[in-house]
Amino acid sequence: MTAENQENDIGHLGHTWGEKLKKIRSKAKESQENDPEHSSEAPELENATEAPSDNELSPAQADEGHLEQQAPTALEDAKTADTPQSFDVSRAPTAPIRHKRFSSVQKILVVSIAATTAMLLYTLLKSPSVPVADQQPAPATQQTSQSQPLPTASCLPLRLSSQDEAAGEARARAESISVPSETARKFIPDSTQSLSLQDARSLYLNGDYKKALLLYEKLHQRLLEKPQENLMKDFLQLRIAMCMERTANQEQACLLFRRVSNSRSPIVRVLANYHRSLLEMQKKQYLNVRNKAYQAIALIDAVNLDEDWSLSLKRDCYFLAAEAITRKVLSLCDADKDLPEDLWRLLNTVKDPFAKLSETQLRTLLDSGSEQLSNALLSPQIQRFDYQSGTHRYIVTCYGASVEDLLARFAANAGLDVHWVLEPNEIGMRKRAINLHLSAVTAQQFVTAASGCAGLLAQLDEKGVVHVFNPDEYPYVSKQISLLSNEAVSLWQKFLLGFPEDPRLVNAHFALGLLQSQQGHVAESIAEYKLVTNRFSGSPLAPFALLNSSKLKAGLRDYPGARQDLKQLVEQYPDTEVAEKAYLHLADITAKTDLTTEAARLYRKVYNLSLTPESESAAAMGAGKCFYQIKDYESAAKWLTRYIKLIKDRKNKNLYSAYFILGKTYLALENAEAASAAFQYALQGGSSQLTREEYVETISALVEVYIQQGNFIKALNILEGINSAILSQQESIAILLFKSRVLTAMGLVDKAIAMLGDRAEYIFDPQLKTKVSLELADCHIKKGNFELARGKLAEILVVIEPGPLGHETTLKLADVCLKLGQDSQAASVCLQLLDSEPPEQIKQKALSLLATAYNRQKDYDRAALALLGQWNRL
Repeated sequence: MTAENQENDIGHLGHTWGEKLKKIRSKAKESQENDPEHSSEAPELENATEAPSDNELSPAQADEGHLEQQAPTALEDAKTADTPQSFDVSRAPTAPIRHKRFSSVQKILVVSIAATTAMLLYTLLKSPSVPVADQQPAPATQQTSQSQPLPTASCLPLRLSSQDEAAGEARARAESISVPSETARKFIPDSTQSLSLQDARSLYLNGDYKKALLLYEKLHQRLLEKPQENLMKDFLQLRIAMCMERTANQEQACLLFRRVSNSRSPIVRVLANYHRSLLEMQKKQYLNVRNKAYQAIALIDAVNLDEDWSLSLKRDCYFLAAEAITRKVLSLCDADKDLPEDLWRLLNTVKDPFAKLSETQLRTLLDSGSEQLSNALLSPQIQRFDYQSGTHRYIVTCYGASVEDLLARFAANAGLDVHWVLEPNEIGMRKRAINLHLSAVTAQQFVTAASGCAGLLAQLDEKGVVHVFNPDEYPYVSKQISLLSNEAVSLWQKFLLGFPEDPRLVNAHFALGLLQSQQGHVAESIAEYKLVTNRFSGSPLAPFALLNSSKLKAGLRDYPGARQDLKQLVEQYPDTEVAEKAYLHLADITAKTDLTTEAARLYRKVYNLSLTPESESAAAMGAGKCFYQIKDYESAAKWLTRYIKLIKDRKNKNLYSAYFILGKTYLALENAEAASAAFQYALQGGSSQLTREEYVETISALVEVYIQQGNFIKALNILEGINSAILSQQESIAILLFKSRVLTAMGLVDKAIAMLGDRAEYIFDPQLKTKVSLELADCHIKKGNFELARGKLAEILVVIEPGPLGHETTLKLADVCLKLGQDSQAASVCLQLLDSEPPEQIKQKALSLLATAYNRQKDYDRAALALLGQWNRL
């Protein structure tokens, strides 16, 4: 049996026995009238059966009786006058009634009273009282139309008596308030204590939100049927929602905030929308955050509050709006990972506006701004103020008009035009109702706030046209990013200008750096990060600014500048977490500045720090590359092998690059077997894991090893298995030349000549065609076709540009001429090559061929001078 049913049964039982007692008294009176002997004792019996006094009533009856004697208060209607009364016979008078003898009726009366007393005592002992529920009371659903005048709050006593509390409990039961949990019961004040707004406020300010929540709920329950107390009920529901927000009951808090955001009290609307924006931020509903922040901003000027408090709340709301748009942009760009934790630091700068208010002051505050809004009940009110400087300011009040009507009226007063950039299915957004009161605002400030209240975005161009967009829907993501990025940059710049003393200026500059980099404005982004590091060097964001700046400079290939930023980071902020991560970036940048030895040292340092498995493996890989570049092959092999052992993911792209470099390292160490194994592992990744250049180079290196080992079949199989479709023309020619070398080494020169001849006809790039022709000439030389070789080489010299390949071709042509017995032609070719001042190695080969030609011509003097390097004296 529930507590409510038990108490109803007790009341019903008392009422029933009361009726029976009346009947018994009536019968006793009739009996005494008929019996003259006992007529003199009738008054005593009648007095004995009268209703007991207040001391002898049950607690509920005593409270009710006491309530009837109280002076009327503002909460007098909350008394439980309709609560069923129970007759507590256990407190009936115990003084003996003196009768010389008892009639049968009197005996029946005494027995009935005793039976009633026993039953009531049994029922009361069996049914203990149940405390008030710890649940959110059902708020009053009555909403007054905006077209009606605003009510004036009536007087609410600051303290409620225990009798009022008991009456409220009865009404709470009637409203079906459920029983609280055992944990919550112990926080409920005893029914004998008084209940007051001061108590609830003290608990809230002291951070005891659970107790404050229960007290505010009780206070709200007392006013459920008092429509004249709508403002006070909204205030109590606001407090209940704030307590729920602090006790992590976010869903219920959000529902209550939404409900009271339609309150007639501007201050309640402001705070409800402010807290709604905070909750929406936790849900990552960034555009809703902006919408609620502007709805709060729109009514701050209407409330007659301390200027510092208003400024503080405006500052927080503008910060929230800018933060919300920035986070939306970063999420659309997939750039919202690895951001500093201190970036979105919303300081609790807004103090409780109700903290030190008396009851009268509280009511005045709740009603503050109602009069200004009521002036705009029929249509928006716009006042324009012109200044000698040529600027204009406006006071705008709107109470329930559509955003379309409001913007149209403002445009008429400000000499502007409005362009709605909405899809046909979004026309309804123009009818959204707006409530605002803005004082001394510019046209730009007004259109931004008004559109923000409607969840829209407005931009005022230089021609005086207000373009209104829906930021949540856009046909192209790129356009949405561009629109929101420009809006976010504008909001942060206005925040910096409007609140130059705010402690979150560093956050604004850092956010601007992020946005500018996403827009491709690298120089502006670097400038913002530089400002953070110079002006706010003590901020937790400063090391992150240096890190981001270094990355941007590295993207511009300004490696010295990037290295300078990273070096400043690790030296100025050595104990920060980001500094530990910066060491790896510093090593990478140092390697790109050709300071390879220094880079290797930094990589070893990062490895020894053992920050994370990822940084440890990356450092080992970097060290291996650096040691290979400085030709410390033993160290390179050690670090690359260490890296391979650290990698658990066999699909890691860098793993196959490590095998590739390790293979080249073993080649340098003349360990062909180990090099062959490393290259084979590298090829397992294929072209999907290796870069195309690495893939071709790996094949080339492995084929070279197989040729050295004489494994021509393996080399040819690898070359035949390549998918030439993924290769560029230059890479295809490189593979073709390798095939020719393998075929030639296998003695299949004719096949190599045929293969090269077929491909040469379809090559149009002069440089590539020269390489193929040169290889074809080599094949002819090996085959003994010197005439064909001489012809190919002569053709090459006509089109080839001066350089190493031209020098090599000239030497081959001179050698072929000697083999054909054309000594004078060979000498002429050598002299032409020597006149071009070739490298020393080419020069020595040319002099040797020239001396041979002179010897064959028996011109020994010239041959001697050629050998002495004095051919120019000839």
